[in-house]
Amino acid sequence: MPDWASDLVPAGLDGFYVPMQDGAPTWREYDWWLGAAALLTSVAEKKHEAEQGTAHSYFFRLHPDHGPAVDYAWVNRIVMFLRRWWAHENESVEEPAFGKIPRAVIYLTHDVDAVSKTLAIRGKQAAFNCYNKRFGSALRFLFGPADYWQFETITDLEHRYGRRSVWNFYGARGGVWRTPKEHLFDPAYDVLSDRLVHKLRWLHGEGHIVGLHPRFDTWQDPERMRLEKETIEEATGHEVTVVRQHWLRFSFAKTWKAQMAAGLRHDFTLGFNDRFGFRNSAALTFKDDESGMRVTPMVLMDSHLFDYSQISIDAQRDTIDHLLDELVFTGGEASIIWHHRVFHADYGWGPLYEYLLQAMQKRDIASPER
Repeated sequence: MPDWASDLVPAGLDGFYVPMQDGAPTWREYDWWLGAAALLTSVAEKKHEAEQGTAHSYFFRLHPDHGPAVDYAWVNRIVMFLRRWWAHENESVEEPAFGKIPRAVIYLTHDVDAVSKTLAIRGKQAAFNCYNKRFGSALRFLFGPADYWQFETITDLEHRYGRRSVWNFYGARGGVWRTPKEHLFDPAYDVLSDRLVHKLRWLHGEGHIVGLHPRFDTWQDPERMRLEKETIEEATGHEVTVVRQHWLRFSFAKTWKAQMAAGLRHDFTLGFNDRFGFRNSAALTFKDDESGMRVTPMVLMDSHLFDYSQISIDAQRDTIDHLLDELVFTGGEASIIWHHRVFHADYGWGPLYEYLLQAMQKRDIASPER
C-alpha cells in the first residue's frame, strides 16, 4: 500500500486482505471495486456452500485461510482507500469532496430463547461449562432454580444509557406436546400467553423493536416462517419485519429468499456462532441483490466471549474495544446479540453488557434511527 494510505492499514499488517485477482496486480492495477464486491457478497462462502453445503454460521467449517477476512471491516476500508486515492491523485482535500466518515451505528439485539429454565437449557449450558472446565458451575446450573424473566433488568439498564434495542421472539408452538428435536433445539414458551403478550406490547410502546426468531428448522421454509411471523404480530399488535434465525441457521442460497417470501424485510443473521468478527468483511447494512432482503451483519454475540472461548475479563473487554474501534474508524454499522436470559445470575453476563454500553457511549456510537 502507498505511504499516503498507511494509516488505513490495521496495526501490525502490511496491507489489506482482499480476494486474489489474475496476474498478481499491484495496488494501482488491482480492481478494488470488484474485490470489495466479492467480499461484501460473500463469494467465497457461497462457493463453499455450493460445493460442500451450508456452513450454517459455523466458522470452523470454512477453510482456515478465511480467518483474516473476518478480522476487520475490509470493505469499509477499501472505500476509505478509494476516497483517499482520489484526493491524492487530484491534489484535493478528501473530506470536502466526500464528506466525513459516518458515525458508527450499532443495533443492540436480544434473542429471547427462554423465559424459564427448561431441561434443554440446563443441558446445553451445563455442557458448555464442562467444555470450559467449569465443573462446579455446570452442576449448579444443571440443578439450581432460576427465573429468566429479565426484561425490566435489560430495559432499565439500556434506558440509563439512552438506548433501545431489537427483541426477537419465537413464534412457533411451545409447551410439552412437541417433538424431541423441538424440545432440544427450540424455545419452550408460548408467545401468545397473556404475560408475554403484555410484555411484547409494552416493549413496542417503549420504543423497542419486536422481531421474529424462527424455529431451528425454519431457515429454508417461507410458509412456516410466515405463520410464526403472524403469531408475533398477533402478540404485539403490530407488523413484524425484522428477523434473526434461531441458532443462526442460514443458507446464502435459501434463507433470505424464504424470509422475503414470508414478508420479512430486515435480517440480522449474518455472523458466526463460534467466533466474533465481520463475516462478509463489512460493517454495512446492505441489500442482497438476489432476494431484496436488507441485511445488517452481526459482529459479536455474548457466547463468543463466554462459551466459545476461555479468556479473562480483560481479554473480553479488549475484544469489545477492538470491534467498537473498528466500527468507529470505518464508520461502520453492525448488530450485537446479548441473549435475554444471560442477565440472570446463572450466567452473570450482564456486567459485560453494561461495559459494552459504556464503551459505546465513550465512542459516541449511535443507535439506529427508528
